Amino acid sequence: MNEIIDKYHEIQHKKAAYDLALDTLYWDQLTIAPKKGQAYRNQMIAVLAGESFDLETAPESIEIIEKVCADPNVDAITKIEAKQILKDLDRIRHIPKKEYVEFVQLMGDSEIIWEKAKLTNDWDLFKPYLAKVIDAVKKTVAYRKSDLPVYEQLLDDFEPGSSIATYDAFFNQVKDNLVPLIQKINEKKIKPHEILSLRVSEEKQRKVIELLKKKLFYSDDTGYVATSVHPFSSGFSINDNRVTVAYHEEMFTSSIFSFIHEVGHATYGGQVNPEYEGRHLRSSMSYGMHESQSRMYENMLGRSKAFWEPIYPQMVEIVNELTPYSLDEFIFAINQVGSSLIRTEADEVTYPLHVLIRYEIEKALFADEINIDDLPDIWAQKMEAYLQIIPDSHSTGVLQDVHWSGGAFGYFPTYALGSAYSAQWYDHMNKTLNIEQALREDRFDLINDHLKEMIHQYGGLYTSFELFEKVCQKPFDPTYYIDYLIDKYTKIYDLQ
Repeated sequence: MNEIIDKYHEIQHKKAAYDLALDTLYWDQLTIAPKKGQAYRNQMIAVLAGESFDLETAPESIEIIEKVCADPNVDAITKIEAKQILKDLDRIRHIPKKEYVEFVQLMGDSEIIWEKAKLTNDWDLFKPYLAKVIDAVKKTVAYRKSDLPVYEQLLDDFEPGSSIATYDAFFNQVKDNLVPLIQKINEKKIKPHEILSLRVSEEKQRKVIELLKKKLFYSDDTGYVATSVHPFSSGFSINDNRVTVAYHEEMFTSSIFSFIHEVGHATYGGQVNPEYEGRHLRSSMSYGMHESQSRMYENMLGRSKAFWEPIYPQMVEIVNELTPYSLDEFIFAINQVGSSLIRTEADEVTYPLHVLIRYEIEKALFADEINIDDLPDIWAQKMEAYLQIIPDSHSTGVLQDVHWSGGAFGYFPTYALGSAYSAQWYDHMNKTLNIEQALREDRFDLINDHLKEMIHQYGGLYTSFELFEKVCQKPFDPTYYIDYLIDKYTKIYDLQ
């Protein structure tokens, strides 16, 4: 059996090498690589992905993984990992290699076109690529040995154990509780605070990011901050977790909270058990789990008064435009509720409704209930129905997110689910750590340490539902999220 285990780890080691190379190429593509090299680079990415595909789907590789799954003498952690790998392989193992390589290249080409279309507000440029992506996703999913509807399978890809039924129930609970809360807040008719429209130079924003790096204990030894059109994070290894930021001079808080959000992802990836380096478990956490950490960092921690108390004077020194405004005014501004066109700029209360719009559109697309030609109009109709606002351009509407260009259908719902997860994680952590005190004393390292012990160290060893039972001794309960939002915003807006 030792020979089988050795071969198993050898395969995973090679797969990790391919992943590192592909992740690096993808990072370069979206940050520093010259635009004129994109087409060739995508071809080479597809070739390399094809080689990784060969390694993963080779009959001898699958046989070894199946033997590891079946052997009762294999340690529990390796067995869990092998079963995860087999499940992931079931998504691709029956796809002809040529089609797989073509699929990877299409995703890369589509992302390039999406970026151009967003910058130029050109829906017609992106529309044919989106149509190709949707068809390609349907075709690749059809190769799986499953009778479930395509979108059901896609949801499970991003959050194992989830389904249309579970998401429908979750979003219904969110709608039933948050729509009345939003109506009460809107009745106050409070205009957006002028802090949110201050014009702040990119140079000053970069200095704020340096301040936040220290606050969050995000080290240059294991991290790096780049610039991209759409902020994201990439985990290359446990000791290499990078983030990107988009700077908007007319909306300076955007870079602040996108950075805190992405550092939540990066910290999660950087605190995994070192023994999982080079293994599937290092990065097999569900998307909902990852979003629970990033959304907690961004909102529950990053928008709290305790977070800013020690560093607000330093930020005012950097951003002198804030000089006339007190800390309390700043805290109100960054927590203000209002209808926003852009999901990533939305407040905590309206944010899940942005996600709900995307979920409903995806669900209808894959049920063949709507036509791709009608997407901009359907988007606008749903924005008006849920948020009482209509996009003023395609770039602020159907083109605003990168996800669909890369075939990531089923991803969006995890943002709302992860937000709900975060409230329960926060509640549990607060039982053994005075979070507000740690923030006021500028000891974010204590929070990182607690989250490492509670969650991060396990990597992808447990599903989200298993981890709630293990850590909290109770299942996931969206009520924590609903109660958190109602309590917080009732106090902020002095609601009755």
